Amino acid sequence: MHFLAIFPLLCLASAAPEGNDRLIQNLVDTLAGKVSNFANQIFTMAAFAHESFSNPSSSLPPYNNSAYHQQGKVVDLGSGLQIYTVGEGAADRPCVIWNYDIGGFDGGRTRERCDQLAAQGFMVILPDYYHGAEAPTCSPTDFFCWFGLKPFTVANSNWTQLQSDWDLVRSWAEEKGVTRFAAVGTCWGSYMTLRMSSLPEVIAGVIVHPSHPTLIPDLGEDEASILGQVEVPQLILPTRTDSNNVQPGGLDENTLKEKGLEVTVEPFPTMSHGFLTRGNMEDPNVSAEVARAMNITVHFLNNQFGK
Repeated sequence: MHFLAIFPLLCLASAAPEGNDRLIQNLVDTLAGKVSNFANQIFTMAAFAHESFSNPSSSLPPYNNSAYHQQGKVVDLGSGLQIYTVGEGAADRPCVIWNYDIGGFDGGRTRERCDQLAAQGFMVILPDYYHGAEAPTCSPTDFFCWFGLKPFTVANSNWTQLQSDWDLVRSWAEEKGVTRFAAVGTCWGSYMTLRMSSLPEVIAGVIVHPSHPTLIPDLGEDEASILGQVEVPQLILPTRTDSNNVQPGGLDENTLKEKGLEVTVEPFPTMSHGFLTRGNMEDPNVSAEVARAMNITVHFLNNQFGK
């Protein structure tokens, strides 16, 4: 959709006979629809979209959780990589790698969710794959900011670098006695979770309001190909605004089932992308759905670890 396609409509509207309100209204409605489609195409091509643009945008505003008293600690693994770790305990304790959202290492309630998971008997590790960098914080109408977000996510989603980071994390955890890993990913972290789910040391993956369907094309990769490399059970928790690919009966579920893998898709149709780590917990509906998401995740992980 280009301006050349809109220009004839503008000419027709200006040349419409006086008093022909119905014709003018029809032209205006058509023009509005084309402009809306054009805007959606621009967003989809130009920026890393957190969610499907076939639905109303609903990314939540940044959330300041600085008042929360975290239960774990930050450890420097060298090579510019830090981790947040919580729940260290007995040898061979089930270990969950939490792959964060676009908010990064200090974003939203990510560490709080890690602490919650650790309270259920898991060792949890949150790696800082961005190596201290932070993504731009964009308002819904700041188009230039959204244009600038795509280079950030592409630069920080190189699988060779991510796998190198993971090797450091795995070695550190194995020194603590860990032998089994699962991965949980929100938003950007769904890409890392799927990638890790092809590795022999990882037994399961959980992805919550996933963003990989929009990130993978930006990386010049193919979603079906990435899914084809997954070798372990998956739990997918999409919201109403996430891509159709991660909804029940979508590309992800169908591709994984065709491989003979266990896959569960549990939608959250009243929630918006980002609710787990940035939702308004004063809203009883959000609070209840966050609790439901965590309960489903814990139940799935317990089953996979044989707890």
